[in-house]
Amino acid sequence: MTNTILSIEGMHCASCALRIEKQLKTVPGVQQAFVNLASQKAYVQTEDDHSDIHPLEEAVQQAGYSARLYQPYQYTRNAYQTHERRFGWRLLLGGVLALPLLAHHFLTGFEIFHLSPWTQFFFAAPLYFIVGWPFHETTLKLLRKGQTSMDTLISLGSSVSFFASLPVLLGKSASLYFDATGLILFFVTLGRFLENRSKQRVSRALEKLINLNPRVAHVIKETHEVDLPVEMVGPGDHITVRPGEAFPVDGEVMEGKGRVDESLLTGESMPVEKRPGNHLFAGTLNGTSTLLMRAESVGEDTALARMIRLVEEAQGSKAPVQKMADQVAEIFVPFVLVLAILTVFGWIYWGGVGWAEALHHAVAVLVIACPCALGLATPIAVMAGVGVAAQKSILIRRAEVLEKTRQIDVIVFDKTGTLTEGKPRLMDVMIVEGFNEEQLLRYAGALEMGTNHPLASAIMREVMVLDLILPKAEKIVETPGAGIQGWVDGRPVAIGTKTYIEALEGVVASDQVRANVEAYRQGGQTVSLIAVNGKVAGIFGMEDALRAESKEVLTQLRGLGIKVHLLTGDGPVVAQRVADRVGADSVKAGATPEGKVEYVRELQAKGLKVAMVGDGYNDAPALMAADLGIAIGSGTDVAKEAGDIVLVQGDLAKVISAIQISRATFNIIRQNLFWAFSYNLLALPLAIFTQIPASLAAGAMALSSLMVVLNTLRLFGRRF
Repeated sequence: MTNTILSIEGMHCASCALRIEKQLKTVPGVQQAFVNLASQKAYVQTEDDHSDIHPLEEAVQQAGYSARLYQPYQYTRNAYQTHERRFGWRLLLGGVLALPLLAHHFLTGFEIFHLSPWTQFFFAAPLYFIVGWPFHETTLKLLRKGQTSMDTLISLGSSVSFFASLPVLLGKSASLYFDATGLILFFVTLGRFLENRSKQRVSRALEKLINLNPRVAHVIKETHEVDLPVEMVGPGDHITVRPGEAFPVDGEVMEGKGRVDESLLTGESMPVEKRPGNHLFAGTLNGTSTLLMRAESVGEDTALARMIRLVEEAQGSKAPVQKMADQVAEIFVPFVLVLAILTVFGWIYWGGVGWAEALHHAVAVLVIACPCALGLATPIAVMAGVGVAAQKSILIRRAEVLEKTRQIDVIVFDKTGTLTEGKPRLMDVMIVEGFNEEQLLRYAGALEMGTNHPLASAIMREVMVLDLILPKAEKIVETPGAGIQGWVDGRPVAIGTKTYIEALEGVVASDQVRANVEAYRQGGQTVSLIAVNGKVAGIFGMEDALRAESKEVLTQLRGLGIKVHLLTGDGPVVAQRVADRVGADSVKAGATPEGKVEYVRELQAKGLKVAMVGDGYNDAPALMAADLGIAIGSGTDVAKEAGDIVLVQGDLAKVISAIQISRATFNIIRQNLFWAFSYNLLALPLAIFTQIPASLAAGAMALSSLMVVLNTLRLFGRRF
């Protein structure tokens, strides 16, 4: 599966986005296509053997628009600046020309200010032909293809007003609508300009991520240093990073010692000390010492680039609630065109008015009905919500997550690495028979080397402290969540849970071993047994400290009306002790990765919506099975996580933030849609049955879109 992002030019409304979407889906190899009106981008999923973007660009051109491959580091203001240049000078010109028409429109009844027909034409003609050209241009392009958009309504409404007024200049009897023509185009242009400015703020969250990466790297070439564009840096290059500079790529410290601000990935404000051999991430900030690093991951393979990609894809995805708005927008423009025609004939035959007044009603219908707000309601809110979350190192993977989050009844927490620090310490080694402590640690270390289980890390830390030389392990077989076995120094060795060890052929734990295991568990420790030559040789007692914020997080979740369950592979005694300390509503002990999936499905079978919070490794199947997966992962693994929401090395409290942001964003979406639908339901009857001036209709339409964007901006003022 290949994901491609295209920058779209010339798109102004929801029907534009839907048209491009449909055209992209006709390209062979395209599996999914989403077009985001707010970000002006298309997100396309293709089969791996269909990575050529030329067919995609041609499809967009066939729809009447232009497209090019999106380059994030050449972003992000380009699209908005192009739009601003197109409408900015037209807005200034329109303001100068529309002001006399506005004064004429409101003061002519008092005979204080009156413009002759030719003077009105002098002001209205540049407004129609110059200020209104973007709307006319789009309309003409689409009409050649037999298509329409929101711009069609604006162009048609202003054209009817303008050309219906021309006979007056020839001495004919007709109504004058030059003021309506100019004011329609001025108000709509003003609305587009303000809307574009507001959308820029929504996109700033992504801009901040993108701008974290430096453009230049100080690369060591033979005996001297050369400044190269970061795109030219390759794996293995040696780079000097001075104090106060951001690291251009992911890599490893070669020389130097200093502190690095990794709040980009961790959310922690305290700098991290770095020494030779430690890993560095692109975009993080060097402290007070110059460091020499070796490049490892460059370009799109860096942790920062993967974060940016995930945020972009999430911003381009569609929430299920948007489907209804899309269906309405798809048929709305043709519907309004038909409605405008019916309005003309209705007023003539039933209202008893002439053509001029009937056309006035039709123009108001065309202009006021533009469902621009409907097209913006969801995508602009998704962009904002995902962006706000990204600033807090919370990656929301898909827009549908925003809707899922408000439905959650139960959150199931994994214990190790989630509620606990995930860094168990080896507290005790009990020798059962035949070997000393050093031998058992060497055997255990040989098996555990290369595995990523937290208990294995506890043993490896002790091995490193004692500086033990490990033998080579062979024929290794790992059972996730249970144990591992293999051959070390010609002997069969296995380490794992009591149940796992006792299930091995010929291995029997004595009553004394079982009693000791139970004693460790009563003391709150997690126990692993090691068997050598088919006999239990020792007991490892390990302890994993709770995260400081665990209890407070679970308390807040219950305050949100969500039940909290604890799920762990530990025994019942340890599991219950942890559950009591953090205040879980329910606990399930002895769960394997498969058992965790079964537990999630049992809850779902009861009609509950379940969220799973885990570390993204052994918990991956359960994260996938849950209605909502929340993965606590590292910045280097964000692209591999199974969760719908990824907390990038953040503290557990970000579970609360993720839920609050998701719920707040979905509420904004609902408010936006309510406003957009209410506006159109109210505005259309008023335009059809009452005497709404066309200029007022234009102002109302522009205001409706602006209201949606301004309502969305409230997300940036909230504290999560």
